[in-house]
Amino acid sequence: MRRASLRFSLEALVGSGLFTGYFPIAPATVTSLFVLLPAFFLARFPLWHALAAVVIFFVGVPVATDLERVWGKDPGRVTIDEVVGTLVTFFLNPVSLWGLGAGFVLWRFFDIVKLPFIDKSQRLPGGWGIMIDDVLAGVCANLVLRLGLVVFPVLRFH
Repeated sequence: MRRASLRFSLEALVGSGLFTGYFPIAPATVTSLFVLLPAFFLARFPLWHALAAVVIFFVGVPVATDLERVWGKDPGRVTIDEVVGTLVTFFLNPVSLWGLGAGFVLWRFFDIVKLPFIDKSQRLPGGWGIMIDDVLAGVCANLVLRLGLVVFPVLRFH
């Protein structure tokens, strides 16, 4: 696929998190902020939450693979992985607005810091490496947030 035709294609729309990946400063963070509202509401519907995360993941792998071929290795404009990571962070975590903020900070921390096993997962080929590391960062954020919900009840939705 040619670069010009990809710029505003459906694949670019999906892969860039509804074009949030084109934001000039911190596109991953902008995309994660954008996904907070759906994640907040999906947290109350676990089946739909899981289904959304799984579908977006399996759509994201081939889309990220294709976009990586055109835009280069793990391009910043590809933010569908942040969509999945944000959803994973809040899965089965009934959060208040405070908890939403805490989960967001935890998610961005684990996505940016990249613990060794998360960093290693990026070596998987194509879209698999792009998507898996954010799923793993989301799992780490989810587990720490889950602990935070026990220790700090103000974070929990009542």
